Amino acid sequence: MQWVRTIHKWTSAVIGIQFMLWLISGIYFNVMDHHKVGGHTYRAHAHHETNIDVSALVEPREILANANASVSLKQIELLGNPYYLLTHKLGLYAYFENDYSLFDAYTGNEVRIDKAFATRLAKQSYNGPGSVMDVTLLQPPLEDFPKQKNATWRVNFDDDIQTSVYIEDYTGRVVGHSDAHKRFADIFFMLHFMDYGNEGSFNNIQIIVFAFVTLWLSLTGLIWTVDLIRRGQYKVAVLSKRSAIKLFDHQQQLIDKVELSTASNLLDGLAEHRIALPSTCGGGGTCGRCKVLINPAPKVTSADQEHFTESELNQGFRLACQHFSDDVEDMTIFDVTEAKKVELTLVGSEFVSPDIKELRFKVQGPPLAYKAGAFMRFFIPQGQAQARPADIPAEYLAHWDDTQEQEFPRPACSRNYSLTSVSERDDELVFAIKYQQAPAGHLPVGFGSSYLCNLGIGDTVDALGPFEEFYVDDERFAPIIVIGAGSGMAPLRAIINDLLLIRNSKQVIHFYFGARHEEDLLYQEEFFDLSQRYENFRFTPVLSQANADWLGATGYAQQVLFDNVDKDTLKGAHYYMCGPKAMMDQTIEKLVEMGVSADVIHFDSFS
Repeated sequence: MQWVRTIHKWTSAVIGIQFMLWLISGIYFNVMDHHKVGGHTYRAHAHHETNIDVSALVEPREILANANASVSLKQIELLGNPYYLLTHKLGLYAYFENDYSLFDAYTGNEVRIDKAFATRLAKQSYNGPGSVMDVTLLQPPLEDFPKQKNATWRVNFDDDIQTSVYIEDYTGRVVGHSDAHKRFADIFFMLHFMDYGNEGSFNNIQIIVFAFVTLWLSLTGLIWTVDLIRRGQYKVAVLSKRSAIKLFDHQQQLIDKVELSTASNLLDGLAEHRIALPSTCGGGGTCGRCKVLINPAPKVTSADQEHFTESELNQGFRLACQHFSDDVEDMTIFDVTEAKKVELTLVGSEFVSPDIKELRFKVQGPPLAYKAGAFMRFFIPQGQAQARPADIPAEYLAHWDDTQEQEFPRPACSRNYSLTSVSERDDELVFAIKYQQAPAGHLPVGFGSSYLCNLGIGDTVDALGPFEEFYVDDERFAPIIVIGAGSGMAPLRAIINDLLLIRNSKQVIHFYFGARHEEDLLYQEEFFDLSQRYENFRFTPVLSQANADWLGATGYAQQVLFDNVDKDTLKGAHYYMCGPKAMMDQTIEKLVEMGVSADVIHFDSFS
């Protein structure tokens, strides 16, 4: 099997390099000036009026009678004069290999496109500041136009972008213009279409070889997967078993002895026993909070290396979400959160924006008490993930036009979602969950969001929590500035409702919420109503892609904040934010630069 792995890894490297080239060239295609890269910077497109004396033209049959066998004859115009073009051999396209004869339509004499004629034709097609440098008759292949299979004159001009005009021999047809812009773009076309032989086509041997290499990668990956299953290292639920593990606390006192499934990672396995380790990334290995000490020390993963020092790794520190119970004898846990597993029943489901659903659940059992801003961890079962929601409202159908009906295999997993409800005033657990669409046709949709958003009324799901890590601890006199975007609205709505409706807070609260379009502004009317009822609450919606009739703020929420609030107010406020990572990183960086203490900056990262 070692040779299969070796080939698989090296093949992955080759394919990875080409994927990187596709990415780089694809980015270039999106930012390039399409007029310039076509070689059209100094190309003249003016129509020249002609005054042809039809009565003086030689009869076409006389030309045909004196010419060699031909396929067709047509009249063309060059430099304002009429000519007959006879075709003796016709290719499928003009740039294919062809055989022509050119005759003066007034005299009937055969004409050749010589150097002087080609120069005049090139000048007619050129409107730049340069003058002719040199004229050369080239035989195919041409570097600038590799598809051209016929002899062609190249006329070079001494302008700032090194323009060359190509005139086809025998016909006088302008093959095209090329310049520094086009030649630079041709490099990216070569990389993107793997046209390393400069054939001017994506149907080349490199693409064919790459397809077979990719097929080989798939086959070796399949062989490797089968081998992992055979050796018990591939986690398939139906083939799982249970392993007994001793649990110790940070003082090395025995807590319990539990049996965990080898098909679930340690984080989810412990949750089944109501032992909740902290985690804000839902088991993705990015937050680094589910720290445990495992004996014997298992293999180090890339996520482990990201969050632990070499010394800690040697001691056996690992992330619980990255390891399974197969080879674990005992484990030390450090930070256990008090939480319990509950069964939730869906009682309400509706879209509140084109891709965000408000889901309402009832708890099977006593109601849960929690601080505003809390989240819960949902257990997503194995199954099929749907690319499109099943019940898209008519007004949002256009948003999903490009999403095809597809299914993706969904592994058993867990996902965290913030509550947008307040336990003191809501009988139901309310969530605003964004339906994570597939980033590309071959990539899957969000496993958690697609499952939850396609639940039917009355369906049940298991969840753990609530976890209280993002909340307003106590009332202060300082202003509160709340910043959010997208589904980051969920905990922020809960916090604002708690402050105003439950605590009757007198603090000044500024809420800046960003979205792309007005239809993406969740609970907009609710917040405008609050701003009318409470003098201390101000709501500022911000659109990054606003329509012409939008009268509110435009740009990004953090930009509007910094542009409209004075520095003294910013330095004296307390901050609560939730949204895309880039938004929060930019906001925090700016606040720190201004001297705002990290102690007053609170954020809930769901990225």
